[in-house]
Amino acid sequence: MTSFPAEVTAEWICTRCGSTNRRLVPAGVTRAEDVCLQCHTRHLIEADSRPVRWRALARSRSSDSWLARK
Repeated sequence: MTSFPAEVTAEWICTRCGSTNRRLVPAGVTRAEDVCLQCHTRHLIEADSRPVRWRALARSRSSDSWLARK
């Protein structure tokens, strides 16, 4: 009997410094947030067509403060 993993590895490339990062996310999740281990830039990561490599989009600090005011 085959069991499904509880977590999967999301591997993504930082859009600011280009380093490769990895994060364990719950199986079935398609979006998550993470911070680059090299430059500490926050990213929104989304599942891509390949199962391990995810797309990354840097989040700006100004957008966070704008959302906090709403």
